Amino acid sequence: MALIVVCSAKRSPGVTVSALALTLTWRRRIILAECDPAGGDIAAGFLREIPLADRGLARLGAALRRGRLAEDLWNQLVDLTPGKGTAMTRLVLPGLTEPAQARTWAERDDLREPTGWEQLAQLFRSLESGHSGYDVIADCGRLAVGYPPMPVLAAADVVLLVLRPDLPSIRASAVALPPLHRSVTGPIGLMLVGAGPYGPNECASQLHAPVIAVVPNDPGAAAVLSGGGEHYRGRLLRAAAHAEAAVLRLVATGRAARDGTTSQAVSSGQTNRVAEAREVRNAS
Repeated sequence: MALIVVCSAKRSPGVTVSALALTLTWRRRIILAECDPAGGDIAAGFLREIPLADRGLARLGAALRRGRLAEDLWNQLVDLTPGKGTAMTRLVLPGLTEPAQARTWAERDDLREPTGWEQLAQLFRSLESGHSGYDVIADCGRLAVGYPPMPVLAAADVVLLVLRPDLPSIRASAVALPPLHRSVTGPIGLMLVGAGPYGPNECASQLHAPVIAVVPNDPGAAAVLSGGGEHYRGRLLRAAAHAEAAVLRLVATGRAARDGTTSQAVSSGQTNRVAEAREVRNAS
């Protein structure tokens, strides 16, 4: 089980849609946590037909003051696909309802106590334990905002930087990557969204990071994932499903590097990631 962060440098290339697509096609037990300090989108979008009773990160903020974050988390989760026989394997923690609430998670009343983001990062890492553990995909939104959840990124097994293959997005990512490398311990991969003048190899070369996934333009599926609806199959979901194996290989790469070990599977996975991303784009 792993903690996977999905974020972008500055623009809005579709972080939430990409994170949601990964979650809906993930083949292991998964929790999607909206940790975007600018506010969550899933409650008013994909989940708009599901009664939420104000569940989410905003309500969970009260648990920080009571020291009940781990206990109260499960009361704030929502089943992403209710009534479809998923046995609660795909859950979501809806995000903040307004940006001002992010301050609660970033600041501390007592310098001796961890911040809310730090506590949440520790909690996410603990969810992988046991046979019934969960992977966590944390949608951290754009990094260029106030009160970013840097402790969540620092604790991640993998950080996926979402960008479009165009010059403005590549430039913004190039500026964000050096401080990001200094802040995180896990590897960083690229998730390309849509078409552009630059291919996966060029993006990987310019940003010195592997391309883990290429998500094609799929306006129909993207509209459902961002605004709600019943049918969300399509090229976008197929690309997200194909990306799971590459993401988990990058997790293994990072853990092996931290443990000082290597394996043939990890090595071959690292070599083939860009080629796999190119295959996804061609197949789409």
